[in-house]
Amino acid sequence: MPVRRSRSPLVAAVALAGVVAAVAVLGRPEPVRAEPVDPAAATVQVDGVGTATGTPDVLRVTVGVETTAGTVDDALQRADSAARAVLDALRAEEVPGDDVQTVNLSIYPTYGNDGQAIVGYTARHDLSVTLRDLSRAGATIGVLVDAGGDAARVQGVAFALEDDAALREQARAAAFAAARVKAEQYAGLTGRPLGEVVEVRESASAPSEPLPYATTDACGREDVPLAPGSATVAVTVQVRWSLG
Repeated sequence: MPVRRSRSPLVAAVALAGVVAAVAVLGRPEPVRAEPVDPAAATVQVDGVGTATGTPDVLRVTVGVETTAGTVDDALQRADSAARAVLDALRAEEVPGDDVQTVNLSIYPTYGNDGQAIVGYTARHDLSVTLRDLSRAGATIGVLVDAGGDAARVQGVAFALEDDAALREQARAAAFAAARVKAEQYAGLTGRPLGEVVEVRESASAPSEPLPYATTDACGREDVPLAPGSATVAVTVQVRWSLG
């Protein structure tokens, strides 16, 4: 019976080395190759801010009435009567109904000096009114206060710019011009001409308004002197240009 000879150690070693080499080749990571930057795709992106100032065209005033009585019913009846008088005065002044809105109706107890015992109740009714004829706004407020009598309260006034379309156009043009100045400077620093506009984004702010004037007392029975000041519209644009 023939004797089976074992494989030579040298042959086994060579075979193992070949397997290791094959695994090493198969497991080798591919080299990372950086893609060249396309000069034609170079861009510059900058922000520009533009503002435009105009005169407010409306006045928003919060006018109300406040009454105090021994009972809830009495306080409410007195407040209702005074509020109706103010509403009648608004109609007489030809203020459109769409420009008048109730913004607060409340009643709360009034306490004595000890802070514990309820000695009465206070009712309040506030209206938000938009006045569009600024030449008569002070006179109208005086009429409303006169109608409300001792119960009248003027909570605050604030001028506003309701029609700001023209100012936004001016601010937009100024913002784009400011952005272009920046972009041209950056293009010059890179030694390349400024190309076409690639993208434009805009964010606009609300018009600035003078701080509201507030008081808890009636303004008196004469025309109220008012100064409208100015309102400013600001626009910010983000513009991206290609570099030639």
